Amino acid sequence: MRLCCSDSGVDLMIRQLLTALFSAITLGFLFAGGTLLGQEPSPNATDQSPVIRSTTREVLLDLVVRDKHHHALTDLRPEEVEVYEDGVRQHVKAFVGVQGSEQLQTERNQTNEASATAKGNGTAPGAGSSSQVNALRQLNFVAVVFAQIAPLNLDFARQAVSEFLHSDNLPNTYVTVYRLNQTLRTMQPYTGDKDALAKAVEAATKGLSSKDAVDTNATVVSSANGVLKASAANIIASPQSGPATVQGIQSILLDPLPGIAKDPLFAANASSQDVSVTLGSALLAQSILETGLRVVNSRVEGMNAFDSLHELVRSQEKLPGRKVILYLADGLASPINQRDVVDNLISYANRSGVAFYTIDTRGLSVEDPLMQSKTAQQRAGAESSAAGPDPENGHREDDDIQLTAVANNQATLVELADATGGFSVRNTNEIAVPMQHVMEDIRTHYELSYTPTSTNYDGHFRKIEVRVGRPKTTTQTRKGYYALPELNGEPLQPFEATALNAINARPSPVEFPYQVAAVQFRNGPSAVEYEVAFELPVSQLKADATRKGAKPFVRVGLVALVRDANGEIINKISRSFSREVASADSAQRILYTEPLALPKGHFVIDAAATDEVAGKTTVKRISVFVEPGKDLALSSLQIFQKVDPLAGPKNPFDPFELGNARIIPTFADSLPSSSPPRLYFIVYPAKGASADAPNVTLEIIRDGKAMGRQPLPLPAPQPDGSIPVVLQLAQGTGQYDILVTAHQGTLVAQSVRSLKIE
Repeated sequence: MRLCCSDSGVDLMIRQLLTALFSAITLGFLFAGGTLLGQEPSPNATDQSPVIRSTTREVLLDLVVRDKHHHALTDLRPEEVEVYEDGVRQHVKAFVGVQGSEQLQTERNQTNEASATAKGNGTAPGAGSSSQVNALRQLNFVAVVFAQIAPLNLDFARQAVSEFLHSDNLPNTYVTVYRLNQTLRTMQPYTGDKDALAKAVEAATKGLSSKDAVDTNATVVSSANGVLKASAANIIASPQSGPATVQGIQSILLDPLPGIAKDPLFAANASSQDVSVTLGSALLAQSILETGLRVVNSRVEGMNAFDSLHELVRSQEKLPGRKVILYLADGLASPINQRDVVDNLISYANRSGVAFYTIDTRGLSVEDPLMQSKTAQQRAGAESSAAGPDPENGHREDDDIQLTAVANNQATLVELADATGGFSVRNTNEIAVPMQHVMEDIRTHYELSYTPTSTNYDGHFRKIEVRVGRPKTTTQTRKGYYALPELNGEPLQPFEATALNAINARPSPVEFPYQVAAVQFRNGPSAVEYEVAFELPVSQLKADATRKGAKPFVRVGLVALVRDANGEIINKISRSFSREVASADSAQRILYTEPLALPKGHFVIDAAATDEVAGKTTVKRISVFVEPGKDLALSSLQIFQKVDPLAGPKNPFDPFELGNARIIPTFADSLPSSSPPRLYFIVYPAKGASADAPNVTLEIIRDGKAMGRQPLPLPAPQPDGSIPVVLQLAQGTGQYDILVTAHQGTLVAQSVRSLKIE
């Protein structure tokens, strides 16, 4: 066995990493291994594995019924109400009318009785009372969210919430106030104290801002400028255009403001600025900025809002009673080309029994709410006509078509409210009556429940229809829900339902190759830290190339269910994402890792990867034997061929990040001899002032024959005491096994992995 200090053929980043952590050692042999294997178990073991079962709760509906005068009906009888799911009538198990005035009087009577009893007993009011004001199902929780609101609209927003708070007394109704700018911030926890809520409303609306008023102007001018450039490209490319015409068009492009002013949409925009010498240049500069940022803004602002609202629904999911989110904003941006984000929020809110009431804080506006959609359509049409002479327009056209679909921010507010059983307040400055209706809905409604007759929870949307046997009435309730099972009380997303069906299938489907591994790292006193890693070769996935002018992309769903020795699911790892791919790069792969801490015991991980474009799923199972509490420990042995620079600050909890780089491991069972492998592992020495420094040895077996045993020099420990080790190894064909053994006093730790070099 021969060691030398050559690092030839290693790229600069690898050299830096090797230099920083360990002397670059070229070993005259190869290795392989892994303490956790990802192979399929034997058929007998597969047949004996417990089947994951799923259940669902009964469907709960909050129903508001109004007559032709928009007054809430309070005298409906159960026989007057019929519930249909996908056109099939359902048996209503429970029908309860919650009447606001009766509820309020009951609460007051109970409060007075409790106070009188407390005085008679000499105790504090409410102490030891067994009847707490009202039943849990009659509790009301309202989350008020102030989102991005322009300064001129803040008074309207404050007035709306003030009218809501003063439209009824608040016993048994608890309100919290949030402010949503870049993130969601709690201004007032749940309370029934109107003074505290009023102060929170005042604080929440200070400094809120929206760029909507500026955005509309910039969008209109940007669209007009885009149309002008597209028309110019067509004229210049025409063979009938002479030199004089071309020169004239180029002169117009140097000063586009007169042409912009003649655009019909510029004249139709009620808030358009002038294009005089004083303001024109500034407005044109702003339009150019809007052109570059329009797609980014749609994605970032939309995801900020929908991610925050999703977490807000999650926080209310376990609350009893009526749950409402009162959302106030100058519209709601839907992220471009991500319709699933909107559908997921609506579905999650419906499953959680949360109703949205939305308020467009622009009130009665002279501005056309469809102006941005119109400008996107106009620009898309113009750019489409110029895609031939100017290919860059083809890509822009695709962006503008996508923006057209999400440009109406008011429509998203309406959809979110209507689909979850609330209503939207828009295009009005009269806010008192709508706010009274909101409080009416919260405190006066009907509660229905039924168990669906269909037991096929395949993830499709089930439409709910409630019919009332009285003429000239309108109903408010949720429009439906996604038929998804629950797993340990947690609802599944559609891609998770696909994975669950595949995991339950016998035999397990294997429709494309991928790798999954549980990589062991730090050994704690009561648990061991792992990284569950998925590695998918892009060449085995179907790319979607239907978007004109855009790069192909793949969409992948990853699910890992962790079961203990009794077959109970104790954890779930779940992720769905898209990645742009380069069709010419057959070696491109997707690597996703997520941390997992496991206590002592035997665990089985059911992993499913779904190619969502092709509709294919592959299931794999791995076993993990966990023994925490070891003083001296080794991580799993990892092979890597690549490192990436860190895009941001180092994550101290990510074991694959070293210095200013991130190691990209591979979990393939074999590698070509043309790709020199590198080895990475971490030594976790026993702690204590008297503990000796650990000694580490490396042993290689090739094709069943021992090639030698070599002690390894170790670099200096990291601040946390761990010792990361990086080795570069010379390639050679054959089946290799590598064994790393660490000694520290009487303590011993080992780690092994196998790899084939072809």
